[in-house]
Amino acid sequence: MRYKPLLLLLPLLMALLGLTKTGWAKTYTQTGHGLVSYSAKAFHTVQNTNDFVTHTGTYSYSPNYQTLKTFQTTPAIYNSTGGNQAVQLATDLFLPVSYRRSGDLGNPQSLALTPGGQSAYVMYTKTGGSKTGFIVKYNLSQLRKISHTTNNLAIIRQATSALQKGKESSQFKAVLANIKVGPTFQTGHGQSLALNPKNNQLWFVQNPGTAGGYATVQQVAKTTLKPCTTLHFRLRSAHHNQVTMGNNLTFDRNGYAYFSSYVSGSRKLKIYRGTLNTRQTKFKLIMQGLANRPGTKNQSVGYNPVNNRLYFISDDAISSVPVAKLGHLKKTDVQSTTFNSGREFEGLSFDQTGRGYLITNKGAEILTGKFS
Repeated sequence: MRYKPLLLLLPLLMALLGLTKTGWAKTYTQTGHGLVSYSAKAFHTVQNTNDFVTHTGTYSYSPNYQTLKTFQTTPAIYNSTGGNQAVQLATDLFLPVSYRRSGDLGNPQSLALTPGGQSAYVMYTKTGGSKTGFIVKYNLSQLRKISHTTNNLAIIRQATSALQKGKESSQFKAVLANIKVGPTFQTGHGQSLALNPKNNQLWFVQNPGTAGGYATVQQVAKTTLKPCTTLHFRLRSAHHNQVTMGNNLTFDRNGYAYFSSYVSGSRKLKIYRGTLNTRQTKFKLIMQGLANRPGTKNQSVGYNPVNNRLYFISDDAISSVPVAKLGHLKKTDVQSTTFNSGREFEGLSFDQTGRGYLITNKGAEILTGKFS
């Protein structure tokens, strides 16, 4: 009985800390400003080369995907066609298209690699335009080993198709043991799953909110593959600056978070950097952006720990800038690579060697390439 007064005070203490609890998930609401003040007139852009790729929103399939259905056996290869950095992308792994029912793994939205690149977390939405989805963890190193040992690039799709039909063999079960499908929850658009290498935490933007209104970000538990922490905060400054959070997210090797947004009515791109945690989350606008963003859609943003560059991903277009020169970029600091694949470029993540891994759909796969 002597603990009852403390228990009665607990809801009050949680409220004062901006903390509530739903089930086992903690929810924080930040009361302070989540944006550093700035003068809008001081924002300017670097006049980078215009390699803008226009996309209609109609996407191509992977070569032979429709002909051979889900069981492709030949890697797709795409060589860059423009920009100032040549890159070749080739299939690393064909990902499943179906798991429990036909097409339920057909809509990947973002990719986060573990620091060593041994595993990948992929966020899916249930259908195009859905705000509900789930996360799948792939043991990439083991899946590559099985694929190479069997000399069968199609084996992952074959195994999940067999599972759906209740016909999995011992070989297929070895594949399935390296795929973990998480529960369904409210993912929002799903474009923003990112891993912070500083603290090994997974975060995503569940709802970007409105200008100056509350945005919602969530941390994902890597064991359960579902949100364990929710944070509501407003991108509003003490001097009345108000912005909407981008529907993309990445972290650099020092743990700083980044997102990008487009300037309406132009091809300009803005970059925001800050800290993302439940104690004090705050972003600031980098006062120099890009005059020419990579392409029509702002698909995602990635970070390469080897060359310390940020990558802005659009469909068939990728641009990058050095983190060390943010705010003081020269035209020559901006690298761009364009393709003519017609594929939807969903997300780009990098391993510890600087190799990039790009996730696409129709059908779902991971393409890999070396970015200098």
